[in-house]
Amino acid sequence: MSESCDVAIVGVTGMIGDVLIDVLDDHDFSIAKLYLVDEENVAGGRLMYKGQSQRVEPLERFDFSLVKAAVFLGSESMAESWIPRALAQGCAVIDASGHSRRNMDAPMVVADANPHAMDEFAAPGIIACPDSQVVQAVLALQSIVRESGVQSVSLATYQSMSTLDQEAVEGLALQTGRLLNGQPPESGALAKQAAFNLIPRTGELDEQGFTRDEARLGEDVRRVLELPGVSVAATCVVVPVFYGTAAVVQLRTREALPVKRLATLLRKAPGVKLLDKPAADGYPTPVTEATGSDSVWVGRLRQDPVDPLVLNMWIVSDNLRKGVVLNSLQTLRLLIKDYL
Repeated sequence: MSESCDVAIVGVTGMIGDVLIDVLDDHDFSIAKLYLVDEENVAGGRLMYKGQSQRVEPLERFDFSLVKAAVFLGSESMAESWIPRALAQGCAVIDASGHSRRNMDAPMVVADANPHAMDEFAAPGIIACPDSQVVQAVLALQSIVRESGVQSVSLATYQSMSTLDQEAVEGLALQTGRLLNGQPPESGALAKQAAFNLIPRTGELDEQGFTRDEARLGEDVRRVLELPGVSVAATCVVVPVFYGTAAVVQLRTREALPVKRLATLLRKAPGVKLLDKPAADGYPTPVTEATGSDSVWVGRLRQDPVDPLVLNMWIVSDNLRKGVVLNSLQTLRLLIKDYL
């Protein structure tokens, strides 16, 4: 297998671009030559990679036969349009856009949790990466699943505007500025006022009353953790924060798991940091601990006083860095090392 190979990263402008460069500078991902690629209307600019200025090449004219692997970080529509071309030109694809999550022939990988999902992978082919909510939930839950088993999981996510898109981030900034200046907010890209508010629903509801994001979150957590018969119910809430994501997790285990043992498991879990102290500031937040961090942070561990099988915890992470960029590039490293 390869020690390194040439790689294209597609969708490198906007919010994701600066985060991508920071992560690339901080780690070695076995990339021999890197091509930065985006759609023609935003290509042509330059990003600094390993101290060198590098041009963003237009996707419409990019030759994927130049690389062995491509990572898609852009929109689902971009991935839908261009992944077939990358595959046709012999390129293995890691899709972090969301487009390939429903493709059951593509392994869904959280690099710190289920690298074995790639065991049957053969290039050219697709590896799907789940969204940031799934990544943080899976990393917090995986050691519990192995230790005591899980009967059910309930998730309430508290997502920043950057989990939606750039327009939502800009919309929150606009509304906040207007409200602080005594002006009425303008909805803009947002259906309702987001500044100083909570939005408990994004998107249309299905027949059971779940949004697409909520249904997909449950499906993907089950898929990555290999829990096909376990209920994973989610409520996704958008909060007036620009970056970062958080969740309250309540789960029912098959065997009682004392909090002290849970804390020990989490300290040893890959990709996880535990901050659970009785001090006033002994818990993690998306801004103070998670932003810029390569870890999912966990705190507020509690065992239900009535039912010892029920556990509660609080998890936070940097949705762009940890949930999207780092997981996809860690998956790339595994792909290059063992499959190319």
